[in-house]
Amino acid sequence: MHPGFWVNLASSLYRVWRDRVRRAVLVTAVLSLAALVLAAGPPYFSTASQPQTFSDPVIALELVRDLEEVRLILSDVPSQDRETMRIKTYIDFGFIASYSGLSIALALLLARRRGWRMAAAIVGGICGVAAGLFDVFENRAILEILDVPLRNTTLNMLNAIRGASLAKWTLAGVAICALLLPFIRVKKT
Repeated sequence: MHPGFWVNLASSLYRVWRDRVRRAVLVTAVLSLAALVLAAGPPYFSTASQPQTFSDPVIALELVRDLEEVRLILSDVPSQDRETMRIKTYIDFGFIASYSGLSIALALLLARRRGWRMAAAIVGGICGVAAGLFDVFENRAILEILDVPLRNTTLNMLNAIRGASLAKWTLAGVAICALLLPFIRVKKT
């Protein structure tokens, strides 16, 4: 690589690091990526886990509709996949903290601008934190079913997971759109 690349990179990182809000964006973005990498690593789900709706057992459980889907994803108590889900859920709490912090930091960074960009920043920050809150509700509902045998798992338990998950994904989508919108430039002709 060209030596000027490293100089430019160091200079850019220094400018980012001097500004508290930009530093918060950088740190929370790195923490979010680290949490995602950690969640993608071991332990892994066994070959017994056969979700029918999504290939990822975590997402399949987040959107579970009935006991048969739970059986296909986690098997009955006790199972290795239930313990794997427990570990992945605990890791997710760290991811929630980091992406909620990232949405706040990005909102603060974008709120420095005027007009509609400030409104987009406020909407993005609020929706990002609200998504994190529903993600916590979802994780608590998941942890609640992990020690419960299939025969004792109720539809209300599954609806608690699915409802919180749908709210989380909707709010996360709105937050992402609101926080990315100020970066989109429309070319005037």
